[in-house]
Formats: sequence, structure tokens, C-alpha cells
Amino acid sequence: MSQASEPSTPASGATPAKLLHAAEQIVIEEGVHALSVRHIAARAGVNSALIRYHFGNVDGLLARLAHLNAARIAGRRGELLEALQGADFEGAVDALVVPLWAPAAHVPGQRAIVVLDEIFSRAGGDLGSEVWALFAEGVQRVSAALQAALGGVDEAALAWRVRFVTAAALDVPPRASRVEAREIQGAYGRDGLDERLARFRGFAQQALRVID
Repeated sequence: MSQASEPSTPASGATPAKLLHAAEQIVIEEGVHALSVRHIAARAGVNSALIRYHFGNVDGLLARLAHLNAARIAGRRGELLEALQGADFEGAVDALVVPLWAPAAHVPGQRAIVVLDEIFSRAGGDLGSEVWALFAEGVQRVSAALQAALGGVDEAALAWRVRFVTAAALDVPPRASRVEAREIQGAYGRDGLDERLARFRGFAQQALRVID
């Protein structure tokens, strides 16, 4: 199954991309509360005044970063939904979970959903509503596809299952690659992003197949 393309490091002179890349790195490595004009500018190697010039302030930059990462997920979900044919349960599950492994907008090897989770720990309600608007239609279409494939399931029960499966996709901390491989190997075997997605797809299929 094809994945969304990995982001590349911003080219020299692409100041907005440099600032977004730096902010995303900080969000992933240190958390959203470590963001500041000075810290972002230093990481990007540019003058701090350029944050105000391009984004207004840190919140404006953060909103742009959230929209870029949300678009990665929403776009991948749209592709998978368009490919669905008939009552395809596994295809509908993939349309729900595979986009949650979409790569982050700027930092290779990281996931867009993890960046969004960190951003929402700081963001106000308006940004959350804006981002949810990007997801709402896709989630409704996934739910309809699951309903069609499962046949006559309770709508509320399915909505709860979808909610729990989506939340579980965040995984447990640490969510990045900060745990040594030898510590993971004994419990899980391989633990790369592809392996996690494969395991999670199986988990999601089991969680969504039978609705009480």
C-alpha cells in the first residue's frame, strides 16, 4: 500500500518553510510549550522578525503548521475513500487508520497526527474547530462505508468504536524514536512505522468488526 511522500528539508532561502520545519522539529522533540519566537528563529537560522513578517506571531505559525498536517491526513483519507468499491470492510478500515500514519508536513520519519496532538495541547477552540472541519466529511464517509460493510450496526456504538480506534493510533509515549531498539525488541519484535501500521490495521479490524 502506497504511503504519502515524505517531506524534504527546506531549500536554502525558503524562509516560511524553514520556520515551519523548525517549529515542527521543536513540537516533536520538546513539545509545543517549548515554542517561542527566539527558539524557532534560532533553529531555523533566520532573523526572528521574519516570524512576524510571514505568520504574524507564533500562534499564526502554529495554525499554519496544524493545517498543513491536517491536510496530509485528510488528503490521504480522501484518496482511500475514492478507491472504495462496494461494501469493502477492510478498505473502509484502511480509510480510517492508514491516514493516521501520514508523514508529518516537514520532518521526515514523523507522523502528522502526532504533530497535531501536540499542537492541540496549546491551541484554542477556534483552531480545533478549523482542523476538525477538514476531517469531518472524511470521517462521515468512513462511518457510512463501515455501516454499509457491517450492515445494520448501531450508529452510536460504531461512532464510539471509531473514536477509540482513532485515539489509540497515537500510541503510548514516547511516540517518537527515543526508546532504544534493544528495549523494544524483546516485547514487540520489529517496531518501525510500517510494522506499527500493519499491527494497528489488524487491531482496528478486530475492534470495528463486531459492534455490540
